[in-house]
Amino acid sequence: MQDVSWQLKINTVMTLLNDIWTARGVRTNDEKMQQRFFQVTNAMWQTHQASLASDDREVLVNKLNAIETELFGFALEGIGIGLSQQDLVAPSHQNRVESFVGDASAAYQAMVYLGVGLMLGKGRLPIEKYLKASDPLKVWPVIDGYGFQHGMFHWQDFLDATANPPEQFSGYTRHIFDQGLGRSIWMVNCADVTHISQTIAAFPTTRQADLWGGVGYACASIGGAERSTLEALGRAAGSYRFALARAAACAAKFRQLLGNAAGYTTMASQVLSGMASATPDDIINQAPTQLPTNIADIDPEIWQFYRVYLVVDDLSAVANAS
Repeated sequence: MQDVSWQLKINTVMTLLNDIWTARGVRTNDEKMQQRFFQVTNAMWQTHQASLASDDREVLVNKLNAIETELFGFALEGIGIGLSQQDLVAPSHQNRVESFVGDASAAYQAMVYLGVGLMLGKGRLPIEKYLKASDPLKVWPVIDGYGFQHGMFHWQDFLDATANPPEQFSGYTRHIFDQGLGRSIWMVNCADVTHISQTIAAFPTTRQADLWGGVGYACASIGGAERSTLEALGRAAGSYRFALARAAACAAKFRQLLGNAAGYTTMASQVLSGMASATPDDIINQAPTQLPTNIADIDPEIWQFYRVYLVVDDLSAVANAS
């Protein structure tokens, strides 16, 4: 069953993005970056539509396999959007999202659950049941996606008016919401460094590390930015520059674990860190070893490492195989 409220208001995702950029007064003369945003969003849109039409796992896996490998992670998000939408409007005896992810790797599951957060965030739907879950693999990516969609579709409130995270978030979950919000800042500002810097500068300093980190993850994961843009981004971040680099390193590691590694993620973390020979592992290995809880007040500088905690078993497997 399809919910028409989720349909694009016109037929192309590019029109939707252009509407946002026009409303925000952002320059849109970077055709390469615009095309990249379209490719990423279109991959999500295709699998979203497929998962609305069918919840059969074999059908959906075949659709995923038809998507360009480099866009695989974004296509998984689309699956999460569609299946969670079906679970919402036409509940069945078995949760479709959980049935689809099964015993897949943590990185794989995290991308699907990001899609769940995207679905909930667009309509500002209740998220409380995910906040009560004991499994961070479900909780944290959902919150991340929820924050991203608030920035994409409710940017007047959450970016321009710098609204606080919804009141149901506290402690560590507020950091993760802002990380998702930060990812949206890269897209709604069309990779325009001046607009990105101005958007984040309007927020309280206590939130800026999370937001800059979200930008860093998005720019590395999505790709398409020129080296000169990344260099300008690093300079604009000032004291938050390393938050960008660490987030970019996490993007590179996630791609590696999903089997769709892309050289631009490593390049982004190197440029943003100012360390030409640094590998993503060099940066990620600086992550704390103690797992934060959802309610703990933690150092805001370490928010982006929640992804590392989620894939700790995968990372161990990679290390043991090397």
